[in-house]
Amino acid sequence: MNYDIIASLGKGEYRSRGSKFFSFSHSINNIDDYKHLISIYKTNFPEACHVCSAYRLFIDSRIDEYASDDGEPKGSSGQPILNQLKSNNLINSSIYVVRIFGGNLLGISGLIEAYSNAALIAIDNSKCIPWYQKRKVSLKFSYKYQGLVESIISEFSAEIEDKKFSEDVVMIISIKDEYINLFKNKIEELSSGNIHPLLL
Repeated sequence: MNYDIIASLGKGEYRSRGSKFFSFSHSINNIDDYKHLISIYKTNFPEACHVCSAYRLFIDSRIDEYASDDGEPKGSSGQPILNQLKSNNLINSSIYVVRIFGGNLLGISGLIEAYSNAALIAIDNSKCIPWYQKRKVSLKFSYKYQGLVESIISEFSAEIEDKKFSEDVVMIISIKDEYINLFKNKIEELSSGNIHPLLL
């Protein structure tokens, strides 16, 4: 299965019988990111009666999914949002739909339609790019190899997640799973066996 990730914030608006549904799609890296964005939207929309949401995250080689109805009838809001994430093959992504009540009850089917459409509009207005599984690798090396290492990291489009300087340089990088063996072989070869990448 190939997945996509949201590369830029997507926004949408859907109206139904006076209620307004403002939707926002985000890229997230963990559950804390997801929770933080809920608090932001609740703060930014104090008049909202509900901030419903869903996410899909790749955690420990499996997909973790979650949907929140935030006080709407069970299954009427969070699940339709999650279904849009799933049907669009999105991973490490979340969607938030803020409802401003318009005075009329929509019923379960009306809510499902409104939350589903609002989520889809946000996705359609997002830039989505292919997602690749990444692994973390630890590197420890003397300062004379820093330029070499950074050049190889750049060549493989890896990302430096952490860097510490003491007697040696210690780096944590993330790299596409498919590149790990090539990366490992190249860095060991060009450092004459002085650097041994370790998978975390």
